[in-house]
This record gives sequence, C-alpha cells and structure tokens, in this order.
Amino acid sequence: MLSSIRKHARSWVVKALFGLLIAAFAVWGIGDVFRGAKTAKPILKIGKNFEYTRADFDRELKLSLQRVSQMQGIQVTPEMFAAFGGAQRLVDQAESKGLLQAYGEKLGIDVPQAAAVQAIESDPDFANQTGQFDRARFEYFLRQMGQSEAQYVETIRGQLRANQVLVAMMGAVQAPEPLVGAVYRYTQEQRSAELLTIPTASIADAGTPDDAALKKWHEDHAEKYKAPEYRAALLVQMTPADFVQDVTVTDEEIQAEYDSRKAEFSTPEVRDVEQVVVQDQAVADKIIAAVKGGQKFADAVKAETQGDPVVLGQITKDKLPPDIADAVFALPADGVSEPLKSPFGIHVAHVQSILPGSTKTLEDVKGEIRNSLALGRAADAMETVREQLQDELAGGTSLEEAAKKLQLKAQKLDAVDATGKDTAGTDLAIAPDAISLIFSTEPGDPSDIAALNDGSYAVAQVTGVTAPTVKPLDEVKDQAIQDWIAAKQLELARAKAQALADKLKSDGDLAAEATALGLTIKVSKPFYRGEGDPENGVDPVLAQALFKLKVGELTVGESGEGPVVARLTGVTPATPETHADEVKQLSERVAQSLAGDLQQQFYDALKNEIPVERDDAQWQSLITQSDQ
Repeated sequence: MLSSIRKHARSWVVKALFGLLIAAFAVWGIGDVFRGAKTAKPILKIGKNFEYTRADFDRELKLSLQRVSQMQGIQVTPEMFAAFGGAQRLVDQAESKGLLQAYGEKLGIDVPQAAAVQAIESDPDFANQTGQFDRARFEYFLRQMGQSEAQYVETIRGQLRANQVLVAMMGAVQAPEPLVGAVYRYTQEQRSAELLTIPTASIADAGTPDDAALKKWHEDHAEKYKAPEYRAALLVQMTPADFVQDVTVTDEEIQAEYDSRKAEFSTPEVRDVEQVVVQDQAVADKIIAAVKGGQKFADAVKAETQGDPVVLGQITKDKLPPDIADAVFALPADGVSEPLKSPFGIHVAHVQSILPGSTKTLEDVKGEIRNSLALGRAADAMETVREQLQDELAGGTSLEEAAKKLQLKAQKLDAVDATGKDTAGTDLAIAPDAISLIFSTEPGDPSDIAALNDGSYAVAQVTGVTAPTVKPLDEVKDQAIQDWIAAKQLELARAKAQALADKLKSDGDLAAEATALGLTIKVSKPFYRGEGDPENGVDPVLAQALFKLKVGELTVGESGEGPVVARLTGVTPATPETHADEVKQLSERVAQSLAGDLQQQFYDALKNEIPVERDDAQWQSLITQSDQ
C-alpha cells in the first residue's frame, strides 16, 4: 500500500500540505494514540469516528510506566502512576486529540493518504542506521500493535487532521510586548539589604517552666510527644544464601562455566594510537620514511600535511576500522605502520605504547564461579520451598508451623515501628521493604509471600497493633522542659528584633545597634524576588517582604539562627531594553503560557459543540486489575 500510494505523492499540492504537517509534528507526535482491537464499549467516543478503547489505554499505560520508571530509577506501578494523575492525563490527552480530529472532520479538512504515508516514512522510529525508511521495522511495529498497514495509515490521517486544527489555532499566538516587558521588570528586578540576626541562643533569661506551665505545654503540643504505632509480628524470610549449604558444585561444572565466561575474565590489549589519513600515497611514504629515520611522528605529519596527527588515545582492537585493525595491533610499541588503505583514505598509524591484555586463570576465579553457581541453584531451591510454603499456608497450616516444617527462619517481633526500631529506639536491622510488608498487612492472617529487593522472600503475620499514644509527661519531662525554654527564647528574640526595628524606623543606626549588642551586620548580595540570599540570611519569605519596601525601610524575618532585622539598601531595576536575548526567551515562554490557556479554552468550547461519551470507570478498573 505504501509503495503504491507513494507513486502519486509528487504533486506540489501534496508537498505543500506535507510541509505544513511536518511543522505540526512538533506539537503532536505521530505515535501517541493507536487504534487496537475494540471492546464493546470504548473509554471515549467522540463524534462519529473517534474511539479510545481499553486496549489503547492499556498500551499507553505500559509505555508510560516504562518511561517513568526509567527516569525515576524505581519500578513505578499503575497505582502509583494513577495516584499522581498520570492515568487521568492519558485519557484527557486522548480526549483532546479526539476533539481536534472530530472538529477537523466537521470543517471538512481532508488529509490525503499520501501525506500520511510520507509522515510514516519520515518517522525516525522506522528508520535504519542510514536514516532511510526500513519496511521491516515498520512491519514489526504493526505486528506489535496488532494493526494492519491500512489501519495505521488511517490512524495517522486522523492525527494529522488534528495537527492542522491545532497549528492553525496556535500559530498566531504571540505575547504582547508591554506584557513581556512588565513581566521581565517584575521578575528580574534585584534588591539588596543589610541584616542583623538576633541569635535565639543568645537569650539567656528565658527562665524555666513551673509545673502548671509545663503541663499546659505538654497538652498543647501533645503531637510532639506521641509514640509511633508499634506492631507485633511474626516475620518469616528466606534468602538464596539459606540454601547454599545444600548445593553441590563439581570441578567439572566450574571448568565448563569458566570456559563459557572466559571473555568476562579477560582484559583486552589496549594501545595508545595516533594516526594521519591522507589521500596521496607519496605523502604517506614520506611520513613513514621520516619516522623510520628518527623523526617524531607528530613532526613528520606536520612537515608533510601542515596539520597534527589525530590522537585516537587508548583503544582496543575492536574500536579501529576492520581494514587497519590487524596491522595496527601487529606493530611494536613506538612502531609506525606501512600505508594502510580504507574507504577513508590512506592511514599511517603510530603506536605510542602498549598495555598487554590479560586473562584471569581458573584458579583466580574458581571461588567466584563456585559461589555464583551455588547461589543460582540455591535460588532455584528457594523457589521450590516458596511454592511449598504457599501450599502449606493455602492448606490452613499456620505460618509458625509452616516455617518450622520447612526449616525457615522465623523472627518474632514484640514491637517494631515503621522505621524498623523497637520501643527503646534500637534499630532491629530489618530490611525496609520487610517493614513495609508488616505495616501493609492487616492483623490476623499472614500476608502474601512477597519478593524483596535483595532477592529474598518474606511473609509477615501481624499479631498485635499498639496505636500511637501520647507519652506521659513524666516520661518526656526533660525534653518538654528544653522545648519550652527553646520556644521562650525564640519568643523573646522575636520581641527584641521587633522592638529594634520599631526603634530604627524613627531614629538610630543599625550598625551602632549591632555594635552595642556585640553582633555583626551582614550585607546581602543582590537577590531576586523569589530567591533571596539564604547564605546571608535572606530566605524567600523575607525577600518577598523586602520587595514591598522603599530604600531605608525595615522589616523583620526569620533565619535558622533566629529572627532577622533587615533594612532595604538598594534597588536594581530590570532593563528589558538592554537584554534583548533574555526578553526574547521570556516572550517565547509567555507565548507558550498564553497558548496553553487558549488551547484549554478551545477544548472546553469544543465539548459544548461535539458530543463526548466518556467512561472513566473502565480505565480505573484497568488500574485496579493491573495492581492485583
């Protein structure tokens, strides 16, 4: 089909249309929504022809999970993805595309099959190593998607129709210059200040609480003195190492494993190589003669080519072009090759140094191989025992009895919190995912047999739960006293800072006040509105307050050391006239923001004009099924 349609794709009309569509690909990819096998009721039905099925959602969900997991470095589950709104966005995006396609049909926008074919042939996912369309890759993709070529062409036609509508709507969005200028002046203005911190620790007369004050403090801050939830549990675990002693590995097996993995235990020879590539045999001969006559390779290359040799650095044989690799790796150290021909020209190579390769002997790695084979077989043995444990539990055997019967390690925990510590605060050295298993298991029946991150298995049975409770005052009295004193110090320091700020508003010198208090004034660097200068005591909150003041005015803020008295000392206005590049970039960002708002309003308007049937329960049930 692609071949036959391509023959008719030479007219200027098709080429002009294709040029427009290529621009649209920057907005929509061509591989986002695929039509698969349809269910009786789709998740989305828009207009007459657009449907988004459970198969479409499932395919996009799997692809999204793969991408997010790779970016985050953890295995992201469908439930996690949905909790952060990812699944909802997939359906919302499909709805937006369906609305655009339906509106394009309503406007009578037609996309020739030839344009869809050219789009497919331009897709880099279907290109070979030379950048040409690879039909084998395309056909493999169709098999994976469960589509025919004709179905996929129609899918692309629909997407290109949507692209035309979107590009027509978004193409004219520009940010008004007065708006960009105002935003630039607002965001790029800088200010500076002088700051005097009143250290909380410097307040020495905070006093101590009496019994009534301490009791009230304990009651008012009960959450601060609450013990965590503790759980009593039986934890049964099995690791491959538990089964190693039952595994036998023969010398013959070790030898066979060594032979099959010999390349893994070998380090290839490495050579430090430099070369020159010329097109004239006479030039190559002169360079070689000069080097053999005692001249340095770089000097000989310079004399004949007026350039320097190309330093390939320390490389292995497989990194060189096949035409010259054998000859270069046959040279001695400081040796120069004869002229070597390749498709690039005539090579003259110089080996500066050689780092010989090496291979570890069987004796060197015998223990490593034995352990590797033993652990692999132990893992198989563990899997067999896991199945036996599962059968025992399914048959009604208690977890404790099953563990004894199968000789598994069982650990009785009288009390453990969600961080893996007991009531005394001692870390029980239990794997975090095993602790998570305990705290995700309902009391009573054993949990499912769970695979842990270290390759082991665990089963937890919660035998008791102690709900979080507020510790009695007698138990936390010393801590409560210290907390009361710290709070009182902060209160007095804030009052002192505010009194100083009030005094300086009418009269006084901040530097003189600092000297009298034995403190040091800090001078900030110029800072932006939302950033401040934390290094010198200006956090973002204090920065916002300083941006509301005139030069010379004061305010009070907070820092890690204590309250801060800050005086605004300077304002550096932003000048869009002298920062054209920055203003241009800002203009593009503002235009994108405006376009996003316009796009959403356009979608909302289309919903009032085009019928949309949406069944969110279907994709929500798919999420639930995926996590079971």
